[in-house]
Amino acid sequence: MSIILVGNGSSLLDKDNGALIDSYNTVVRFNSYKIEGFEKHTGIKTNIWFTVNKGHIKEVNIYEYVYTHSWERHEHKCQLTQDIKKYVPVKKIDYNLIDSIPIKHPSTGLIAIYYFIETYGFVTITGFDWWDKKEHHYGDKEVRGTLHKPKEEYKLIKKLEKENKLKFL
Repeated sequence: MSIILVGNGSSLLDKDNGALIDSYNTVVRFNSYKIEGFEKHTGIKTNIWFTVNKGHIKEVNIYEYVYTHSWERHEHKCQLTQDIKKYVPVKKIDYNLIDSIPIKHPSTGLIAIYYFIETYGFVTITGFDWWDKKEHHYGDKEVRGTLHKPKEEYKLIKKLEKENKLKFL
């Protein structure tokens, strides 16, 4: 089973990998991802929405799975999870997994990387580049989270790559 995590980083527009992305069995996208107008770069397939916001709540029925995370430890207190649950089943990432990541306040992308490595053993990633690019996302002007530590996250990702747990597309 092949799985690719498609980040929203501006490097995604550097290559025409849309068809290659769509060839993976499972395609994971994040938060307020954009596809329309970017298809040759992003592909169109989305099996899993991994989110910390309601960016795609109106089309939530198109996904095979929806995952949320939040700094709220308890699922029943997480408003995002409760709101999405009104439409489809949703899995809130267990806070123990987030605590196991050796960095404080990991990004949604890093949380997903750890979750899917734990689940599948190996992942491919693309569009993860916010540690060295001026533009945070390719399709919007969302501001970068101030609690995240991009350069530390990059070191963790490179360590996972060295351990043969992930590769970059």
